[in-house]
Amino acid sequence: MLHLINALTLARGDQRYLRYTQEVACLSSDSVGDLVCIRDFPTNGKWRVQKADPFDKSKMPAVGVLISKSTPTVGKIQVIGPLVDVYTGLDYTKPCFVGASGVTQTPPSPALPGDIVCVQNVAFVTAENGVFLTGNTLMIKKRG
Repeated sequence: MLHLINALTLARGDQRYLRYTQEVACLSSDSVGDLVCIRDFPTNGKWRVQKADPFDKSKMPAVGVLISKSTPTVGKIQVIGPLVDVYTGLDYTKPCFVGASGVTQTPPSPALPGDIVCVQNVAFVTAENGVFLTGNTLMIKKRG
């Protein structure tokens, strides 16, 4: 049985050992700041990702934000936690959704009757230049 000697041990362990970022194999067309989804099985220990698109259910759900690229096809995503200086001009009273061109504060809507769009809440605004990624992959499908 595990006994905590210090009540802060668990919180410190979470901060030091939880994985907030992940090395990925992305597409050359993906840009820093894009919300990304898993596109295939991992290769060489790297998740294979592509830009998420709420109008294409095969490109959902988003699992993180591309925060850097070391080569055109290798990068790093942030999965959960505070993200600063990637998005600006967001309203703190509204949630953040996956949009066709990145984060949006208006849930996407189907263009035509019968079309389906995936609505996923991915973050909330914490500052003028910051959001908190929730790590939530739950989404709903909205039909037009």
